[in-house]
Amino acid sequence: MIRPLEYCVNTQHINVSIDTIDNRIVELLALRKAYLHKAKVLQDDTDNEQHIIKNISSNQVTLAKRFDLPIEFVQAIFQEIDNYFNQDYTTRGYEQQ
Repeated sequence: MIRPLEYCVNTQHINVSIDTIDNRIVELLALRKAYLHKAKVLQDDTDNEQHIIKNISSNQVTLAKRFDLPIEFVQAIFQEIDNYFNQDYTTRGYEQQ
């Protein structure tokens, strides 16, 4: 459970909320991967241009500003996500442990 910050009165509340946030981040990354896979399948079926999937993440600056995060930080995260999902994992050293 993510407890609203103003209701966190001890470190256990904070830790449980952070753990829940971390779980949701990983869940959303897996969901994003599934959507990218589906987009690639549909792209292959319809013979669309290669850059369509790249345009999905083109609003990184807007997202960074909306959530008051450094633009470079948000761009670096999306770059790492894109690199991970668009590579041969074993040749890049990202094989699953």
